[in-house]
Amino acid sequence: MTASHGKIFGLMPYGLRVPSLRRARRTFWSLKERRFLVPTFFGVGWTVNLRNTPRHPLHALLLAGLIWRLRSGCGG
Repeated sequence: MTASHGKIFGLMPYGLRVPSLRRARRTFWSLKERRFLVPTFFGVGWTVNLRNTPRHPLHALLLAGLIWRLRSGCGG
């Protein structure tokens, strides 16, 4: 399970330890974690566990749509 270093206001996870390739790989491709969004390995917030994309296809499509919408410009 991916663990955060702490939580801001008990809600948002953060991890300010020195980032490593090993921790990044365990976060982005976790075989043990069943969740789609996991605490980030460095910084504040969550990141996507790419290993679980097939298990959560709706989440993956919603995230891809959101990213596409933000990149194309929400203004029209």
